[in-house]
Amino acid sequence: MHWLEKWLFPPCCVVTSAPTDRLDLDPRFIQQWQRYGDACPCCAALSPQGKICAQCQNTTPRLINYTQVAFAFRGELRKLVHQFKYMEQLHLSRLFATLMQQQLRLEPVDALVPIPLHPRRLTQRGYNQAYEIARVLSKNLQIPIYSGLVRQQATSSQTLLNRSQRQQNLVNAFAIKPNQQAELLKLQRIALIDDVITTGATLQAAAQQLKKHHPRLEIHAWALAKTR
Repeated sequence: MHWLEKWLFPPCCVVTSAPTDRLDLDPRFIQQWQRYGDACPCCAALSPQGKICAQCQNTTPRLINYTQVAFAFRGELRKLVHQFKYMEQLHLSRLFATLMQQQLRLEPVDALVPIPLHPRRLTQRGYNQAYEIARVLSKNLQIPIYSGLVRQQATSSQTLLNRSQRQQNLVNAFAIKPNQQAELLKLQRIALIDDVITTGATLQAAAQQLKKHHPRLEIHAWALAKTR
């Protein structure tokens, strides 16, 4: 942060307004957040000792090579994500991206691919929360954003759907822009970026579309949080 900006707008906790060092949240709150536990390295489902879960063992080929999640989606973090997604608190993207960098073991990738919103929902909300996080990560890590993945179907809300309903809801939801297909083929490893993973159906659907156009692409997924 520039010294003048820091003097005029000193960083403070988004919960208590108390002064902080660099993050927008008092470190004591972050320490209370539950780190996401041992999980399957492919889909991030909770798994003893971080072993590959039975579902991923029985799924071939696997669409996503490696999934990482920073926190369990609960408590104060859940409230902050709600503010970020639905109350235009875009400054939280800097906090969330920084925390992801601190908590995840980020492998080198050629590009970041934020999960896109359908144009209608993007117009309603005014921004894509996954893109906002990816934009900060891109700047911090010096990794470009690949913008060829688009959402071509206005799917219904995933919030109240179970796993099978979510998967059905996302059939043919994503596509690759025709003028970006050649650019995709130049990439060897990418990271899908999302704020919260529930069942992972959205990530799988996005990965399926990417693999359709680039079967040898290595796909990682990085997320701030996951529900239990």
